[in-house]
Amino acid sequence: MESSQNNTKTEYTPNEYVSYGTSGVCQIVSVEQRSFDGEHEESYYKLRPVGNGNSTYYVPVERAADRLRPLLTKEQIYGLIDEMADVDFSETEWCSNSRERRGIFQNILRSDDYKEMMQMMHTLYQQQERKRRSGHRLAAADEAAMHAAENRMYQEFGIVLDIQPEQVHSFIMKRMDAVSSTKS
Repeated sequence: MESSQNNTKTEYTPNEYVSYGTSGVCQIVSVEQRSFDGEHEESYYKLRPVGNGNSTYYVPVERAADRLRPLLTKEQIYGLIDEMADVDFSETEWCSNSRERRGIFQNILRSDDYKEMMQMMHTLYQQQERKRRSGHRLAAADEAAMHAAENRMYQEFGIVLDIQPEQVHSFIMKRMDAVSSTKS
């Protein structure tokens, strides 16, 4: 579900939720005329990130199509989960070079592609379990990438599905199990 496939909307209204790059889900607070350089006044969307009421972002209305995207629909989320239920994750290969792996994960997080993000998360869960069994932990960068992916996905899915972000993982697993059992 890449953002380029979903981002056909260019106008947003206050109280609407949008995805704003790696900042995740934000609510549009207002549309304001601002002059950040002291000379040129422009229309901006004022955004407040979900879960962080202290931060505020301003996105020029003229460039909103490049920087914002509408949230996925319920149907898109269901389709993504159903599609992922068919993926054979057993073939997932772990990149042993930590610097290269960090770059791969950062690219996935920047891409806004939830299919890639889910595959990355599954790989990290597998590695986390391997490490746990041997008495070790994931590297801090790997853990940070996993949490960043979880936060972004769980925030958006939670808002769209009207469930708490903490319930999203369970929801995904139940839906994947249901899809898998109907194909058996």
